[in-house]
Amino acid sequence: MDARSRRSRESLRAAVLLLAGSTPITELTASAICVHAGLTRDTFYRHADSPVSLLADALSAEIDAAMTVLPHTDAIGDGERALLEHVRRRADVYRGAMHPLLAAPVRSTLERSIRAGLVLWAELHPAIVPSEFATEAAAMRIAVAYAAAGTVGAIEEWLRSEDDDIERAVRLILAASPEWWLR
Repeated sequence: MDARSRRSRESLRAAVLLLAGSTPITELTASAICVHAGLTRDTFYRHADSPVSLLADALSAEIDAAMTVLPHTDAIGDGERALLEHVRRRADVYRGAMHPLLAAPVRSTLERSIRAGLVLWAELHPAIVPSEFATEAAAMRIAVAYAAAGTVGAIEEWLRSEDDDIERAVRLILAASPEWWLR
């Protein structure tokens, strides 16, 4: 991507994150984002097909940055904590994307990132993986999908509760997780 396209994408991401903090994503328009970003609708549609897909893209970049902690820790809770710190920092944005569940592109972005983190965690710590998952790729995909979807559901409930205690949320999510992830 050339420098101009990168600047446009970053302007659009910044605009959607700012506006989505005060306007529900279902009410946010491409035109409003363009006005705030100082860009045209043509530029918007070269980078996203809707405000919610742009929001998911903007959040994805932040989630990816938060999850870089995983290879540098010995506790999966550190990854959970980093993710929840991101969610708390963007709580208004996430709440504005819920009706009553997170909008599909945003939910998918979170789930995809958690899946990638769990797969990385299992690769970094192969001794934790039960033999029935270690020897069958389909079984491992099921375990990862289950854990990722459950974590997103837990995050949605945490957002609804308006409780900003990250440590409590980490403890509750880990307590609900299969124990082998925690070894």
